[in-house]
Amino acid sequence: MINYLNNIRDLVNLADKRIKERTPPRKRGPGRPPTDPADIAKTLLLQTYLESSNRLAEGFLLLFQEKLGISSSFSYKTIERGYDRDRVNEILDEIIAITNESVEGKEETFSFDGTGFSASNKENYADKRQKQNSKKRNKKAKSAISVGEDPADDSFPESNSTGTKKGFSYAVLGIGVRHKLISGISISPNHSVGETTLFPEAFDQTLNCHPNLDSVLGDGIYGCRWITNLVSENNATPYFLPRSNVTFKSKGPLGWYDMLYSLWEDPHEWLENYHMRSISETVNSMVKCRFGAATRGNGLNRGRRPRRG
Repeated sequence: MINYLNNIRDLVNLADKRIKERTPPRKRGPGRPPTDPADIAKTLLLQTYLESSNRLAEGFLLLFQEKLGISSSFSYKTIERGYDRDRVNEILDEIIAITNESVEGKEETFSFDGTGFSASNKENYADKRQKQNSKKRNKKAKSAISVGEDPADDSFPESNSTGTKKGFSYAVLGIGVRHKLISGISISPNHSVGETTLFPEAFDQTLNCHPNLDSVLGDGIYGCRWITNLVSENNATPYFLPRSNVTFKSKGPLGWYDMLYSLWEDPHEWLENYHMRSISETVNSMVKCRFGAATRGNGLNRGRRPRRG
C-alpha cells in the first residue's frame, strides 16, 4: 500500500509536469479556481486500487491527502465527474507512456484483444460473449450458407435486454507479450461500436510508446483489410487470423496480400507467432481478478478509463 501511494504521487506529478512543459499556459477565467487535475487523477487511481465507491473515495482522500501530495480536498461529486475532464484523461494517458518507458526497446510484439468490464456484479462478460457466439452458430446452421459468407460481426455482446444503464465498459487493450504491460487502451460504453472501431486508438497509443514495434497480433475479428493495412503501413508485421473464405485478391495496399502469403508459405512459423496473442487474454483475466468490483458510473457513462490500477 505504501509503495502504491508513492507510485501514484510520483507518476502523476511527473505526468503533470511533462504536460505543463509542452502545453502553453491557460488564462484563468472568472470564478473560483478549478480543482487541480493532478489531484483528481491521484484520487481516481487510489479509488481504483481500493475498489471503493465515490463517497468512500472522498474519505480515503482525506486520509491519504498528505501522503499523495494533494493540495486541497474535494467532494465525491468531483471524483464522480473526474473522467469527464480532458486534462485528467491526458494525465492518465501520459502515465501509460511513462510506465512503458521502462521497456522501451525491449518490447517488439504486441497483442490486441477486446473485453468488457462489468458495471454490475450480476453481469459476466465471458458468459455474454459465449451466448452471443452460440446464437451466431445456430443462425448460421439454419441458413446453411457455405459460400459468400458475410463478414464476421465484431460487435460486443449486449449487457441485457432490459435497456438499463448497467452493463459493460467495453475495451480494446494492447499488451506487450514479453513484459505484459498495457501499451494502449480504448474504452466505450456502447456495445454496437465493435472492437475494430476501438482498435485504432489503442494501436496509436502503442505506436507512440513503441515506435519501432515489430509485430501486431489479434484474433479473427481484426482480420480485415483496413486494419491489416493500418499495421503494415506503420512498418509492423500483422498476424490476424484470416477467415475461411478469404482470397489473395488485394484491394489497395499490399499489407493484406503479404500477410496471407506469409501464412501460406510457412503456416507453422506464422501460427507460432500468432498464438502469442493468448497473452492479451491472460492479462485481461488478471486485471479482472485483481479489480473484480463493478466499474463505477463515472467511467461507464463517459466511456473513458473506468479502471487504471
